[in-house]
Amino acid sequence: MNGMTGYSFKEFYENNVYISTEIKTVNHRFLEINIYLPYYLNSMEIPIKSLIQKKFRRGKVDINISLKIKDNVGSVDVNLQLAGQYIESLKKIVDSFNLKDDVKLFHLTRFDDIIVSEKKRDYSSYWDLIEKNINFNMEEIISMRIKEGNTTKKDLVNICENINRNIIEIEKNISLVESKIYENIKKKVTELIGNTVNEATLTNEVAIIVSRSCVNEELERLKMHLAEFCKIIDDQEDIGKKLDFICQEMHREINTLGSKIIVGELIGNVISIKNDIEKLREQIRNIE
Repeated sequence: MNGMTGYSFKEFYENNVYISTEIKTVNHRFLEINIYLPYYLNSMEIPIKSLIQKKFRRGKVDINISLKIKDNVGSVDVNLQLAGQYIESLKKIVDSFNLKDDVKLFHLTRFDDIIVSEKKRDYSSYWDLIEKNINFNMEEIISMRIKEGNTTKKDLVNICENINRNIIEIEKNISLVESKIYENIKKKVTELIGNTVNEATLTNEVAIIVSRSCVNEELERLKMHLAEFCKIIDDQEDIGKKLDFICQEMHREINTLGSKIIVGELIGNVISIKNDIEKLREQIRNIE
């Protein structure tokens, strides 16, 4: 079981190449990846996203990458001789046509061959270094998420044990619930029709109504869902959505059960189970 929270910052400096990678992950229902790169590394966005998807299944992932190179590769060169020729040519044009303008610097910058790059840098050659840094980040974050998952698992186990204790308490008092329902229904029927119905017939009809109000089925399904929940939390990964679905099913069963139980002593158990199911749902928001 893994959590979804983590942070890692890594720096690399060698042979005038500086690379920094920063990754932050937080809770999110799905996998959302936000990549922040300098424009000259935009071609790496898809490979970086692919790396993230191999390691993480849920959570919001923000990744910042910086690459700086300290050398003269990619510096510019000015062709002064050619610039002089352009200036003379422009002056001739001004004089020939009596133009009211002087030759300015911005006129010269329109000519691409005056100021040129000595060499265009191939940033793709740094991919291996960037990939290595990102993998370091992710391994560090995975370690954090595992630790968070272990803590969350302990909390989930404690909550499940509390739910189970309340289920056992309700089961012990099922006969009390059925007896209370029986007495209430019989009393209401008697008030409506008096003593015009045979006692045996009345008892039989009331017993049928009581059987329909029985909570055994809800308790069995609730126990089944709880057992499945406890089984899944022993899995290592990709369990958050499964647990959320089971919590929804347990919530449905306890609501139905709560609507049937009219014994005051057991209402507290129902409320406790409802509260614990909400605690489970809150905790599993942190699970990948």
